[in-house]
Order: sequence, then C-alpha cells, then structure tokens
Amino acid sequence: MITYTPSLPRTERATSVLLADPCFQLRSICYLLGQPEPPAPGTVLPAPDRKRFSLQSYTDYISAEELAQVEQMLTHLTFASAQAAAASLPTSEEDLCPICYAHPISAVFQPCGHKSCKACINQHLMNNKDCFFCKATIVSVEDWDKAANTSTTSSAA
Repeated sequence: MITYTPSLPRTERATSVLLADPCFQLRSICYLLGQPEPPAPGTVLPAPDRKRFSLQSYTDYISAEELAQVEQMLTHLTFASAQAAAASLPTSEEDLCPICYAHPISAVFQPCGHKSCKACINQHLMNNKDCFFCKATIVSVEDWDKAANTSTTSSAA
C-alpha cells in the first residue's frame, strides 16, 4: 500500500498543467495499472475472467520501483483533482470557455479580444494562428486577469 505525500517535490505546476489539460484523464493511468474502470450506467459488466492490460505484466520492461512511482503519481493526481474540484467555485456559463465548456476563460487573444481557456488556445495555436471566432491573426495571447486589469487601468487613465 502506497501512502500519499500531500506534496510531491516540485510537482505543483506539473500537477496543475496536467489536470487543466482537457485531454488528460486519470482513468488512463488507472488503465495502465490494470485497475478496473467503473462501468457507465446502463452498461453490461465485463466478464470476470476478462484479462486486463497492466504494466505489472511487463516485468521485463518496467521495474517494481517504476510501477510504485506510477501508483504514487496516480494517488497524488487523484488527491489533487479532488482538492481542486472541492476548492473551485461554481462557474456560470458565461465564465466557461466557449470552445470546450470544460474550463473557465483564462486567455484573451490580441488584437481581437476574444477569449477561451489556455488549454484550447494552446492546442489551436499548434496548427493555426487565427482566432477561433473572427479569423483575425492572433499576435499574442494574454492571461485573462492581466487583460482585465490592463483594460481597467487604461479606462481609468
């Protein structure tokens, strides 16, 4: 049994980035460890003799120490995810990213001023430099808080 250390050394930033990425799912790590996924409502339970994938079956490629590290990482990310969910305030629909509807708005595009979450814009900018909404060429992406403070400061001037 692995005990949970509340804060793995120097992992806070990596943890927040992983949990903020809409493509990351904790159940992927569960799958690697051979842990059964809870069945979706209305689905048939898998046969008990069904063989599952597990890193534990590949002792020639992964050591017991590496496997323990993956288990510790899963425990850490599960705890951090639960903490983040408990700490997050309810978000109104207007505050959610209009692209994924999964994360709060956190980025504003320049020069057009349209907004999304950082995860969506980072994914989009890998292949395209145009705004999702108006197709203007994005010259920079700023933090939403920074953009809000800048517009407040410039309005006051």
